[in-house]
Amino acid sequence: MRGIFVKILLWFWVSLVLVGLAVHVAIITTEMPIEVRLQRFSDRALGGYVRSASELLDRDGPAAVATFFGQLERTMRIRALMLGEDGREVSGRAVPPEAAALVARARASGETEVKAEGRTVWKARQVTTPGGRHYVMLVGAPTHLLRLLQDAPSAQLLRLLALLLTAGVVCYGLARYVARPLGTLREATRQVAAGNLSVRVGPAMGRRADEFADLGRDFDRMAERIEGLMTSERRLLRDISHELRSPLSRLNVALGLARQRAGEEQAALDRIEREAERLNFLIGQLLMLARLESGAREPEREPVDLTRVVHEVAEDADFEARSRDRSVRVTESCDAVLLGAAELLRSAVENVVRNAVRHTRENTAVEVALRPDGHDRSPRVLISVRDHGSGVPESALADIFHPFYRVGDARERETGGAGLGLTIVDRTVRLHGGTVRAANAPGGGLVVEMSLPAATVVARGHAGAVAT
Repeated sequence: MRGIFVKILLWFWVSLVLVGLAVHVAIITTEMPIEVRLQRFSDRALGGYVRSASELLDRDGPAAVATFFGQLERTMRIRALMLGEDGREVSGRAVPPEAAALVARARASGETEVKAEGRTVWKARQVTTPGGRHYVMLVGAPTHLLRLLQDAPSAQLLRLLALLLTAGVVCYGLARYVARPLGTLREATRQVAAGNLSVRVGPAMGRRADEFADLGRDFDRMAERIEGLMTSERRLLRDISHELRSPLSRLNVALGLARQRAGEEQAALDRIEREAERLNFLIGQLLMLARLESGAREPEREPVDLTRVVHEVAEDADFEARSRDRSVRVTESCDAVLLGAAELLRSAVENVVRNAVRHTRENTAVEVALRPDGHDRSPRVLISVRDHGSGVPESALADIFHPFYRVGDARERETGGAGLGLTIVDRTVRLHGGTVRAANAPGGGLVVEMSLPAATVVARGHAGAVAT
C-alpha cells in the first residue's frame, strides 16, 4: 500500500467500480416495469392516508375526508379513495368503474393489488384502523408522474451528470494526490534555478509515505549539498580576495620606496606597477562578483537615469578609444528611468562597452543603442552594444558570461581583462530583474544585449510614453 503504483491502481479500480455500479442502478431503474415501480411506491404513504382519513371521519365526518382527499389531488396529483366494508366510498365520492374489480381483489386477497389502466395506475390495499374497522385504500396516479424521474429527457440528463460526477470526484482526488507534490517540487526547482538555495520541500510533503516523499527528501539533500558547496566557494573567493589585498598594499609601498632609490631600473618598476594594478583590478572584480553572488547585501534601489548613464559611458569610452584609432557612438536613444543601483548599472554598461572597444577592429566604431523593449503593462529598456571584431564561436556564446571563461584565439589574453567583466554584467543585470544575451552580428562582430525592467520609457521621436 506504500507504493504510488498500488495507490494509483486502487484509485482507478474504485473509480471504475463506482461508475459501473451507477450505470447498473440507472439501467435497472429505467427498465423497471410501471407496476413494480408503483408497488414500491407509497406503501407507507397509504397507511398514513388511511389513518388520517379515518381520524377525520370519526372526528369531523365525511365532508372533512372529502376535503382531505381533494387537497391530496391538488397538491400531489394523487386521487385517493377510501371504501368501507359496505363497498361505498366514505366521503361520498364515486368509485371509477375500472378500479372496482381491483378493490374487490384487494379485499379478497388482503394484499396490495396494482393495475395500470390507460394513463392512470391504480393501487388498492386493505388496511385496518386502530379501532378495528376495515377499509380499502384506493390510490390512482398518472403514469407520467412515475415515469418522470426515469424516462424524461431531464431525468436522462441527471443520470448522465450523476455518472460524470461520480467518476469526476474520484479522478479529481487521484489527480490532486499526484499533482500536488509535483507542483511543490516544480516550484521549489524554480526557486533553486533563481538562486534561492535555501528552499526545502519536506514540510510541504506532510505525512506522505510514498515515492513523492522520497523524492522530496532527496531534493532537500541535493539542495542542502549545493547550498553548502556554493557557500563554501563564495566564502573561499571572498577570503582569498581579501587576503590578497594586504600583500598587494605592501607591494605598492615597497614599489614606491624602490622608485626613490632606482636609477636605470625604472622600466622594470613600471612593469611591476602595471602588474600590481592589474592584480588590484582583478581583486576588485573578484570582490564585486563575490558580493553579487552571495546576495548578502542587497543594493539600495533609487531612480536611475539610464539614458544619462549610457551617454556618459559612451563619451568616456570614445575619448579613450580614439587614441587607438577606434570610436564609440550612440546610434539610437530613448529616455529611460529605472529603479536600481546606479554604480552597479554603470559598471555593467561600462564593462560591455570597454570590452567591445578592446575587440573591435581599428578604424571602426562600437555602436551603442538604447531603445524601448516592452509594452504598456511591462515596460523594459534594451541596451545593445555591437563591436566590429572577430566575433565569438556559436558554441561559446552561452559560456562567455561564466567566470574566467576565455574564448581562445578570438580573444587572447593580450587584449586585457581576466574573464570576469561579462560575469559581473550578467549578475548585475539579473539582480535588477533583467536578462543579458550575446550573439554574432551579421557582417562580423559581437552584439551584447541587456534587457532591463524600467519605471519609465519614452521613445524619442514619439509622443507616447510607456510607464508603470
